[in-house]
Amino acid sequence: MENIINVNIDPILASFGNWVVSWHGFFSFLGVVFAVSLVGEWARDYKIDKEDILHVAVWGIIGGVIGARIVHVIDYWWFYGDQPLEIFKIWKGGIGVWGGVLGGFAGGILCSHINKYPKFIMADIAAPALLFAMVIGRLGDIVNGEHCAKAYEGIFAFSWDHPNSDVSSCKMKGSGIGVAVQPAIMYEMIWNLISVYILWYFRFRLYPHGMTWVLFILLYSAGRFFISFLRYDRIWAMGLTEAQWIAVVCIVVCLPIIIINLNYSKSNIFQLMTNEGKTRAERRRSAKSKNK
Repeated sequence: MENIINVNIDPILASFGNWVVSWHGFFSFLGVVFAVSLVGEWARDYKIDKEDILHVAVWGIIGGVIGARIVHVIDYWWFYGDQPLEIFKIWKGGIGVWGGVLGGFAGGILCSHINKYPKFIMADIAAPALLFAMVIGRLGDIVNGEHCAKAYEGIFAFSWDHPNSDVSSCKMKGSGIGVAVQPAIMYEMIWNLISVYILWYFRFRLYPHGMTWVLFILLYSAGRFFISFLRYDRIWAMGLTEAQWIAVVCIVVCLPIIIINLNYSKSNIFQLMTNEGKTRAERRRSAKSKNK
């Protein structure tokens, strides 16, 4: 059908003996490099050395890789439980984005705390860059066909036709090779780009430092929760998947923080807006009168 986007690409980009490089791994690498570069540039506005950013990035990447693999293995324990050595073959693909986000955050915060870096400022800077990295990484998901989505033949439906595509494991779930399915990956990419715009708009409007990161987690959680209904993933409880339960926990934690912060800072925001409408002389006179 004309509506369907057919993907007929081998998910393996290159192989070196027993080592293989998947498209997902390749695009994930590009996404990480791009994100670290962005954070390094944006950090200049906060007088943070690029070397400090790279130091934190190394810890964040290590924590992200470990966390992403752990979440993936837990979700697919029915496979890894019988083949435990496969757990360590991360080059074959198989990561959980939630684990990457939370593990990367833990690694970065730990490094920042030990070295006395401005951890919450760094987290705020990293938030929009991480969304860009996730969008780039999802390009690899599109090539590999790594997610089992629900059958769908409407506009922008995807069909993976290569015999080695990862969707071959989805054939017992109503999708599989040659079956048109929901473009769940594309929806997530679009939502992430919208989230970048929202974060960018509020980047200097949320206080204290760290609130931009909280907003990032809230936005990603909301999008991931609803988009996951279009995918076939293992149900954990009450009809929800692992990713959805993590999203629920994050929403429950982050939403009150955002609401409390907005209510607390409402008067400060109003004062800031009022001051912006004054001339420089008026602001000086106002400040002097308050100090008397």
